[in-house]
Amino acid sequence: KQGYDEVIIQSDNLENVISISESKFGSPKNSLIRRIQQILAFKENWSLNYVPRETNRVADALAKMALSSVESLHIFEDPPLEIKEILKDDNSFDNLFMIYSM
Repeated sequence: KQGYDEVIIQSDNLENVISISESKFGSPKNSLIRRIQQILAFKENWSLNYVPRETNRVADALAKMALSSVESLHIFEDPPLEIKEILKDDNSFDNLFMIYSM
């Protein structure tokens, strides 16, 4: 409803991704799964992908922070310290990988 033409939904829950992707349209008993299938069926440039939690540590950390927060919405001007540490680790790993892959 926000007018996005292309959306990539990423989930670390393989069971849910498989359930949504492989179920025949309209057959699941779960109304949320049916609704997601309907949206994905009618939006050509929308996709649902499985992404292991280990490959998206920032999203995992933000999701855990949201679960422990009493706020319904929080907008960050700067990344929280936990996120900065993950980004710093990721950047170090990328730099190390580039050095050894050359």
